[in-house]
Amino acid sequence: MSEENREFELRFGPVTDLYYIVMEQKPPKQLDLIDSWFPGLLVKERESDGTVKEAPEYIDTEYRIYATRYHDYLYVGDSRRIQYIIGQLTGTSRSNTDKERRTAELIRRNIARMLCTETHPMPALFDHVTERINALTDEQGTALHHAAWDLCIGLAEQDEQRSQWDKDNEPAPMDEEVFGQIIYNAVFQLNRLDWEGFINGWMWLLIGSFLRNEAGRLVRTYDSFWTPLHKDHSETGTLMDRIDYLLHPEDYEEYYFGDDTESRFPGYEWTCDGCGDRLNLQEGFNDHLPVWQCRRCGFLNPIDEEHAFENADHMKLAQIMEEEDANSEEN
Repeated sequence: MSEENREFELRFGPVTDLYYIVMEQKPPKQLDLIDSWFPGLLVKERESDGTVKEAPEYIDTEYRIYATRYHDYLYVGDSRRIQYIIGQLTGTSRSNTDKERRTAELIRRNIARMLCTETHPMPALFDHVTERINALTDEQGTALHHAAWDLCIGLAEQDEQRSQWDKDNEPAPMDEEVFGQIIYNAVFQLNRLDWEGFINGWMWLLIGSFLRNEAGRLVRTYDSFWTPLHKDHSETGTLMDRIDYLLHPEDYEEYYFGDDTESRFPGYEWTCDGCGDRLNLQEGFNDHLPVWQCRRCGFLNPIDEEHAFENADHMKLAQIMEEEDANSEEN
């Protein structure tokens, strides 16, 4: 298929395929594929010497599949239900039965709940993915970075070209807001062009493609760690426009013009969302501008009512913090 006619998918199977293509390896079978990236979160491995075939079993009350390893591979067996469930989770199933789609949604919800509410799974998952990415050579890392970038931009462009009717009638649609957050933040991280940003961007794609709509729960829960959430700006609100603004902010606004000394928000104290520096004290600051680029860290701060802080409240909080610090030093 030519690049022009390529169809991009935010599905777990196609996303992880990028990794194995770079590694020049054959992807694991579906049950092993999920467990290789999300170890222990869905598959519970039975004790076995690896010489006996034992059919896997899905336990509805646990949202977990119990499987046996046979000759180094998790045995899938002939269970149509297990195959359909895994196919739904990886995005490779041709079965569109409501029952198994609903089962996959419940599994995703349970995994998202664990990642959000329990202390161990999310750090363990991050460390596991980091270890796998760190095992890449520089050449492999560059190739995977490019592939992930092409996927993100391809998905955004494809989404812009699709009609609302197509989106509404997709068999298992993904919430547009969640989809936009995943792709936008993946692009933000990949655009950092450093190894940490690369790992963070891959995490966005990995979790977004596997958890689908339930990834929105993680988006709302984590504001640091692997998912630093960044405010996005645009004129139209579309995903491609937001990404374009992210990559080419100089094409949208002038940041330092204006000599008007009459404040648009009198009595308000502005702080940088990126580093916390007081914007009011920065040379040339003008609250008539729609956006101010912090002179300390370069973060783009929207200047509007939604993001304003009353000066009195800000100063009161600062005073309380200073008094607490002083008391701590005395004690």
